[in-house]
Amino acid sequence: MIESIHIKNLGPIKDISIDHIKPLTVLIGESGSGKSTLMKAIALFRWIYKMHNIRSYLKHSNISKSPFRFRMETYFKNCGFEQFITEKTEIKYNLKFKSGNSYSIEYKQNKLNGTGSSDLIKEADLYFNKVSFISETRNIIPIWSEKGSSSGGMSLGFYFNELFADFYLASEAIKELELKFLNLKFAVKQTKLGKKYTIKSTSDDAFDIDFKNSSSGTQNSVPLLLITQYFSKNFSFEDAFNRSVLTYLSSTNDLTSFKAIKNLSEINKKIYIHIEEPELSLYPDAQNKLISDLIEKCFIGNGNPIELFFSTHSPYVINHLNLLIKAFDKNKLVDGAKIRYENLAVYQVSGGKLENLMVQNQRLVNTNPLSETINETYDQYNAL
Repeated sequence: MIESIHIKNLGPIKDISIDHIKPLTVLIGESGSGKSTLMKAIALFRWIYKMHNIRSYLKHSNISKSPFRFRMETYFKNCGFEQFITEKTEIKYNLKFKSGNSYSIEYKQNKLNGTGSSDLIKEADLYFNKVSFISETRNIIPIWSEKGSSSGGMSLGFYFNELFADFYLASEAIKELELKFLNLKFAVKQTKLGKKYTIKSTSDDAFDIDFKNSSSGTQNSVPLLLITQYFSKNFSFEDAFNRSVLTYLSSTNDLTSFKAIKNLSEINKKIYIHIEEPELSLYPDAQNKLISDLIEKCFIGNGNPIELFFSTHSPYVINHLNLLIKAFDKNKLVDGAKIRYENLAVYQVSGGKLENLMVQNQRLVNTNPLSETINETYDQYNAL
């Protein structure tokens, strides 16, 4: 399956195309360059396509009434795109399968068209997907969790609400999580007052503190690693399917009419994880080890099929990816991770456009554009 997207005139994005979204895709660029806008747009259209898969599955299974109504103004508001959308905004999301079948969702002239409006997805091409977006607001979780709420906080916005829901589910399934790159362990305990989250040292200097009192790097790292671990090994497609499909059929008294065209085990599955700046508040060495941990969870030690998409401001992270490419080519592991060059894409976002940093004939990521600030500082130093 080849997944692609083309976006024009969406906030800071002028004209961007990704012809093949790879299993690991990374964006780097200045603040306000459009990294989060691009990632949110991709996550949104992946979610819309997920809904069309469910609708197609139901129609193939003798359920004619659709449970979904697509209101793009609501979705754009959730993404924070209200002031970005104009009559010139265009977004086209496309998937092409080995069978030759392709499906498109296109937003143009304030309308959703293509597969997004009427066409059914063929039985052989059906996917049941999970889309997760781990926003930079994850550092609020330690304080928010003190409230003992499992539903998130609507006042903190759509993305935090979705993020906290994933964090809560993950903390139900995982009671301990190793933070190897920090020599720490995250632990979940059930008390009379609800869940208690703690951070423990795994070094000789032992301590045990509340999660909310840990360092900012720890508070930013735990949610993304816990959620990734959960989707990697603990997430149940069957439970998610029951929540999104069978619960709906029961509520509409259509369960007796339901004639499953396929068992869930026969349907393609994928988990899409999107992360804003995984390296937040971490020292360069810890940044690199965190990236190795993420890649190990998503592509090496995973039980579920996962694709990872993240944005970063860190040249250290991009340099580390070159090390992981070399590790794959040499059949070695670096902090438990390696990445195949063909499964990776790295783009620099600048001026509303994308620059592909992959150097195919050398099997590496071009990091030269990321050294400009260091070179300028060096030139200024020499001038002084």
